[in-house]
Amino acid sequence: MAPFKPVKLLDLCKVAPPRGSVVPTYTSLPLTFFDLKWLPLPPVELLFFYDFPYPISQFTHSLLPHLKQSLSCTLIRFYPFSGNLSWPHEPNHPMICYTEGDSVSFSVAESDADFYHLSSNNLKDAIESRPLVPHLPASGPIVPMLAIQVTVFPNNGICIAATHHHSVCDGRGFVHFMRTWASISKLGVESLSPESLPFLDRTTIKENYGITKILLNDLDRFMGSETISGNRRLRVMDIELKPNMVRATFEVNEASGRRLKEWIFSQYKKDEQQTIPPSKFVAICAYTWICLLKAEAKVGESKTNNTTSFVFNVDCRARLDPPIQETYLGNCIRSGVVIAEKTDLMREVAVAAQLIRNVVLEMDKGILRGMERSVSSLLEMQYGRILAAAGSSQLGFYKIDFGFGKPKKVEMASIDRTGAMFLKESSNEGGGIEFDLVLNRKEMDAFVSVFVGGLNVLSEHSLSPSTSRSLL
Repeated sequence: MAPFKPVKLLDLCKVAPPRGSVVPTYTSLPLTFFDLKWLPLPPVELLFFYDFPYPISQFTHSLLPHLKQSLSCTLIRFYPFSGNLSWPHEPNHPMICYTEGDSVSFSVAESDADFYHLSSNNLKDAIESRPLVPHLPASGPIVPMLAIQVTVFPNNGICIAATHHHSVCDGRGFVHFMRTWASISKLGVESLSPESLPFLDRTTIKENYGITKILLNDLDRFMGSETISGNRRLRVMDIELKPNMVRATFEVNEASGRRLKEWIFSQYKKDEQQTIPPSKFVAICAYTWICLLKAEAKVGESKTNNTTSFVFNVDCRARLDPPIQETYLGNCIRSGVVIAEKTDLMREVAVAAQLIRNVVLEMDKGILRGMERSVSSLLEMQYGRILAAAGSSQLGFYKIDFGFGKPKKVEMASIDRTGAMFLKESSNEGGGIEFDLVLNRKEMDAFVSVFVGGLNVLSEHSLSPSTSRSLL
């Protein structure tokens, strides 16, 4: 295990929108049923690593004040990030409230850890990222929405890290926030077009099927009855960080992704009804899911329960009737859950791919159908191998440029607790996808062997029945 490298705290301050800059049109934003599902989950932790080969004096005197000032300007448009989450008794509904003077915690730290090791795709202990993550309280009567930490590695690079509560927005909304901050930092406020500004009106999300009432009842049972100063005490699921966990990044370039899709489609053709090839997302997730099951079995970590689940999110902005703006700031995603028997899945990757596709097709029949069970399903999902897909290769994580180049690496630190795979576009080329995983070391070694070995078989051989049998 690599030595734990604590950081040296240089500054801890608050950054707020300038006084009088926020028009109080929506000072209280009640959570919609899309937002409520995320209340029990721990905050999302994202790290953005950038090359910055300059002395700490240049960081402190030039870059740091500029980052703070541009963040303050960004919070004028994205003021919910400055606000606080609460669940008051009157009205009995969770909401995000912004009051003049509310702010974001902003910490500055220095690290003598190996920047190039931390920002590489190589295997590393999951705990090594922890000192770079800003703390954000997740329990209590009033919960802040966002915390920022900027860590400088003198003469090497910087890490801009953000921890946010998922109830404020989904991944698309958060990347929109980060890209706006980066654009203001690089090009100034004048770089923002009216079409790029966030759309904040949550009343656009229309209630349906009594979903909100059912979710609030489920959350009521989970949160408990403790109240402080007229607010319910909020809490999140207690998910411990397991020991001996390691993190790695896997890249599937455009050519490998195409070959994987073609291979799965060749298996589809055994069923004459299947005439549409899988998407790259479905192909990679199905293949990763099966490789995890194989690795788990290989090292003897397989649970006695034969059930396995895959959870993924679908953006609903364009699927609602009427559709809402892409710049909507809030949650507008719903989860699809695939449940299967491990023994059935491990026969062919195409089985997993088809199951994922079937759930997508079912959601297309009614995008809100079944959402009333989203909280209860989350709280009850405890058994067998569960793989969840966080992030997306469509969001543009590597386009967040503050003026000193695109990120060298983007990482979701919080998957060390949730066990999710973090998907994003490849940092190296167009059309590729990369994802992060955190596993125990034995399972990671087995996963690398199965995952990389299978892709190598695809690159070396044509698609034939013998290839299908030998791939996994």
